[in-house]
Amino acid sequence: MVLGDRSLIPEEVEVDFRKSGITHVLAISGQHVAIFTAIIYFALRSFAVPLTPRVFITLALVWLYILVAGAPPSAIRAGVVATPVLLAGVLGRQLSPLHFMTAMLALVLAYNPMLVYSAGFQLSVAAVFGILFLRKPLKKLLENTILRPFGKPPEVVSNLLSISLAAQIATAPIIAASFEEVSVVGVFTNLVAVPLSGPILALGLVAAIVGQGLSLLAFPLNFVNGFLVSALELVAGFAASLPFATVSTPGVSFLMIVFFYVGCVPAALCERFILEERWIFWAAVLVVWTTLWLAFASLGSV
Repeated sequence: MVLGDRSLIPEEVEVDFRKSGITHVLAISGQHVAIFTAIIYFALRSFAVPLTPRVFITLALVWLYILVAGAPPSAIRAGVVATPVLLAGVLGRQLSPLHFMTAMLALVLAYNPMLVYSAGFQLSVAAVFGILFLRKPLKKLLENTILRPFGKPPEVVSNLLSISLAAQIATAPIIAASFEEVSVVGVFTNLVAVPLSGPILALGLVAAIVGQGLSLLAFPLNFVNGFLVSALELVAGFAASLPFATVSTPGVSFLMIVFFYVGCVPAALCERFILEERWIFWAAVLVVWTTLWLAFASLGSV
């Protein structure tokens, strides 16, 4: 989870993670880079390092981490994102998430156009844009349907659930075409896996750094981390064992993928062009559309 090396992970564990929809926590992703960036930045701030050197030291270490991790596409994208986000504070500028993401995408693809064929890069970009465009209408839908019987849920719960659902919907056709299997339970397992993976990654990073100088200090950190890793494996194993955990999607074509995203357009336009009282309707249409698309995609396995 720290360096993305899966060579020692048993095959059955990898299968559990894939079926439960949380394989992304095993790969170097934007989440890894974000956590690493936060650890370095706030550690330097706690030692009263001035803003400008703090930002440049953080960026230097972040890009070193990306290189050590093998520079996977998702980490490069996250590094490109982290760079102007940190520099914005030094330069006194504000960022527009949508404009920033499109500029980042153009910059990364200008550097390496072949990334467009990488499934990891496609999933990373789809997840980010799904969260940017679909999170708010889906959050409105969840708060007025599934979460409504429990009263007003804590903001962190509704945010986590809507972010997870937005990312799952946005990446569903790419996963279906690339792996011929889509996790149905991933929306819920990510509610546990993502909060767990943050401390696991943070402890792993700190133990790896501290262990270079004094290995004895790494043992208690890794001992605590072992409990968190075991809990994550239990979540993955339980979710993967459910009979409805995944849907088989063989033979998904490029045309089907385009067709899916066309159906997502109304919900994606909600925040900019549609009155807020209509968001619930279009978010519900999106969920139904995704369900029907997956059902149609699964017909190839019948």
